[in-house]
Amino acid sequence: MTATTRPLPLLQGLLLTLLCLLAAACQSVAPAPKGLTSAQIEGLRMEGFQDSAEGLEFTASDRLLFGSDEAALAAGARDAVARIGHLLATLDIPRIRIDGHTDNTGSAAHNLSLSQRRADAVAGALIEAGVPATRVHARGLGSTLPVAANDTPGGRQQNRRVVIVVLSD
Repeated sequence: MTATTRPLPLLQGLLLTLLCLLAAACQSVAPAPKGLTSAQIEGLRMEGFQDSAEGLEFTASDRLLFGSDEAALAAGARDAVARIGHLLATLDIPRIRIDGHTDNTGSAAHNLSLSQRRADAVAGALIEAGVPATRVHARGLGSTLPVAANDTPGGRQQNRRVVIVVLSD
């Protein structure tokens, strides 16, 4: 090996390291929701809340599914909502919104009413778990924001859901 060929592997290694550092620096980190302490944010994230444009949200499609044309919480779903309610109360979360959703079967007016009843059911369970009623707002969105296609039974089931949103200031 000559003196001129030896530094090439070293230079390549340094260049690769520099590129990796630059790529890591370019990754976006979600800003912490405003108005929440780091302890509140950590507690919510540990429960499964994820960053959203409005704060932190818990999509309950996998745990709190509703049957077709149903708004009542099953026993297992009620237990899950109670656990989340205790967490929200313990963390002293100031503003919570519950968004109810439906699949697209039925009329728009029926789905809007059904989604409101679903949101109200979850809000009621949160309040029973200790969250002050003044901190909870429930709204029904009908079938306007599907997370899956409504052309299969599985897709419709995913759309029968609630989303618990911890709002930022």
